[in-house]
Amino acid sequence: MGDHLGGNLGRSAPVALPGLAEALDRWEACGLDELLSESARIRAEVRRWASDPANAGRPISDLPVYLDRMAVEILIERRYFTE
Repeated sequence: MGDHLGGNLGRSAPVALPGLAEALDRWEACGLDELLSESARIRAEVRRWASDPANAGRPISDLPVYLDRMAVEILIERRYFTE
């Protein structure tokens, strides 16, 4: 599905966030419905993580699904505006 965003991104521009291109590759084959479902699941996981007092003061980049969250949202946006 699409134009292999993760691979093209890694080849055409330096990616400031290590692992983002790989996260895009992991999710790229998913259709819009699956991406929307995963986005909801990831948002719930973010809320649980953020509400845990053990994570107070930690950067959001410590979130286990940090890169997946970004990749899924990027791909949802691409599906809405380019496909």
